[in-house]
Amino acid sequence: MVQAGVADQRNANVALERATNAFKQGRFEEAGKQLDAAARADSKKPEIPNLRGAIFTRQKRYEEAAQQFSEALALDPKFYPAKLNLAEVKLLQGQYGEAAEQYQALKQADPDSETLDFKLVLCALLEGNQAKASGIVDLMKFPGTTPAYYYARAAIALRRGDNELAQKYLENVKKYYAEVQCRYFAQSLEEVNLTSATPSRPQETPDPRSGKVGNSGSASQ
Repeated sequence: MVQAGVADQRNANVALERATNAFKQGRFEEAGKQLDAAARADSKKPEIPNLRGAIFTRQKRYEEAAQQFSEALALDPKFYPAKLNLAEVKLLQGQYGEAAEQYQALKQADPDSETLDFKLVLCALLEGNQAKASGIVDLMKFPGTTPAYYYARAAIALRRGDNELAQKYLENVKKYYAEVQCRYFAQSLEEVNLTSATPSRPQETPDPRSGKVGNSGSASQ
């Protein structure tokens, strides 16, 4: 029985890894099949409903996604990714105040999270409170371990219609952070329709604190 239990866990982990890889490649049907296999092997892993919820989120099936994240938390009430994803669902549903409350609660457990600061900036912007958003960014660490600061500044510029300044942030962030680091934040802007359709050449780098344009060597990682 012990050997069978170990084998089931191993099979669940293998299927979950395959599901994760398929999800990252956008092959959601295949990811779902692998999650079914993982659940048959070990139905107690919170990662399984969490990833299924992530698939539903990408498909804009938000109610179903929230149910899956809640299921993950029923299996493990401390499972952080599901808590973060539940807040994300609120954000994508346009429930910005509730999303902000959930992100702020997560800050208590992870006070140095640059990602949570970025999400709080988006919530404030989408609620129409640009002053609050700017205040959050002013307190963010720069340079950070993630490109969150640059994308937060770009989001503020986009919200006020300054596409040129936003585009400079979006172009110059690539000088200091790898594409894989930027992907999550760029996707977050797209999901809430904060994007610029008019690219510009990166001639000058915005000063990260003031938002003003300065010498191209003014920022460093």
